[in-house]
Amino acid sequence: MNFKKHIQVYQGLPKSVYILFISIVINKIGGFIAPLMVLILTVKIGLPDAQVGLVSTIALLTQAPFVMAGGSLVDRFGAKKTIVVLHTIGAFFYLVCAALKPGIWLAVLMIFTSDLYAMASPAPNALIPIVTSKDKVKNAYSLMYLGLNLGLAIGPLIGGLLFNEYLSLLFVIDAITTLISTGLVLFLFDDQQDAQAVANDEGEGEAALEMPSMLQFLKNNPMLIFVSVALLFFNFSYIQWNFLLPLQTVMLFSDSGPKFFSLLLSINAITVVALSPILTSVTQKLASLKSMFLGGVFYIVSFLMFAMSQSMPLFIASIIVMTIGEIMIAINMNHYIAASTPKKLLGRANSLIFIISGAGYAMGPVIMGAFLTAVTYQSAWIITSGVTAVATVVMYGLSKIDKQHNN
Repeated sequence: MNFKKHIQVYQGLPKSVYILFISIVINKIGGFIAPLMVLILTVKIGLPDAQVGLVSTIALLTQAPFVMAGGSLVDRFGAKKTIVVLHTIGAFFYLVCAALKPGIWLAVLMIFTSDLYAMASPAPNALIPIVTSKDKVKNAYSLMYLGLNLGLAIGPLIGGLLFNEYLSLLFVIDAITTLISTGLVLFLFDDQQDAQAVANDEGEGEAALEMPSMLQFLKNNPMLIFVSVALLFFNFSYIQWNFLLPLQTVMLFSDSGPKFFSLLLSINAITVVALSPILTSVTQKLASLKSMFLGGVFYIVSFLMFAMSQSMPLFIASIIVMTIGEIMIAINMNHYIAASTPKKLLGRANSLIFIISGAGYAMGPVIMGAFLTAVTYQSAWIITSGVTAVATVVMYGLSKIDKQHNN
């Protein structure tokens, strides 16, 4: 396989995209807390499985108003300012977390800080189509996703090593890397110059400033809502590897569970780094919705593999299969939203779609937490694969409708 040929999909992007890529890598190298939150709640604070599921759901539900507010901030004040302000405040609160002992107040402050980061989440997705020409948008999203996982390939390994003895240090390092990455965006990311260059290249003028309201836009483009609902079911299933899997590894491997789960997080990230350019290249001409349908097929297979897993080699194989589906869904989801939405509405569109699809993240832990009181981990994964199958069939139908509409 000619890897050099596939990596060329990342050539010729604006300087600002590469700055954002480096910023994301640094941020995620130190991003210990979010992926380890379930283990912090379970091992450090001592909550039972069902309560962990409830707290995880509360954490995700509280993000909804923050995300909506963040989308409005992006469209009103700009994505760059939104990132800088909210990430700086979030880093400060993680420093406060470092001074707290494991307990209810630590859980509350972690949830509030995650809400602040969620408020900033529409901003990076909104930046890409503003500073990147249409023919390069999918490639730019792929690079951002690669950067996120390049950082995650390193971060969880460090987090797993420090988790048992140095929890406070994890909060400090997370805050410091966030501030460094935010500084790169503040001082080196030139969104205005690149946005003007894209507007000139694509012939956008004053007419682009006259936009319909968000509600009118969605009324005229219902496919965005339907796709978001399908993604809700995908996300319900995907979140289980961050909920069921750490609990399952602790059950199977006892005290070594957190280290094994951290290893799986890193393998997930390494797989994204290795396969993102290849999958972006080979699916370059494949419609976004069809690519997401194929991603759902990989999800179904991987979740059934998790149901059968009893040893680390099978868990590793399952993660790799799941990650292929994850890449195809994540990259093409962002590309579909960007291609279907006017730039002036991108912040609010991303936040609204995040809330709809993100409801799956919120419902997943609490529903499966309740199921775990009556079923085994194997049965829970089989249920998860069934939910994924429904979403995959829906996405296939939407891809057919979209193809007919564009022909």
